[in-house]
Amino acid sequence: GECVQILTGGVVVATPHCVRGPRAGFGTSDVKVARISCPCFIDSKPSFPLTLPEGCTSINACQAGVGRDKVPLLEERWVENGMTFGSFLQKSFEKYYDWSS
Repeated sequence: GECVQILTGGVVVATPHCVRGPRAGFGTSDVKVARISCPCFIDSKPSFPLTLPEGCTSINACQAGVGRDKVPLLEERWVENGMTFGSFLQKSFEKYYDWSS
């Protein structure tokens, strides 16, 4: 999602998402609810450059997102036009996860 957001200069917007179980009090006591999720992630090769379309700025791409308070800011992870997908992914992992423990 975020890579397409960069590649389109913010025309296509990534949506933060997560899978949650049913909330307490959902339905009646005799009804059990299960949720099954089957995500599909499509990635490019690590050397693929994430480049803005001509005439777009990083502000167009980075600030187009929704839920900016829910995930690490895109501009903190995609730090230069042409940054490779592999570098962007590594930077994202560093922001999302603390690998020191």
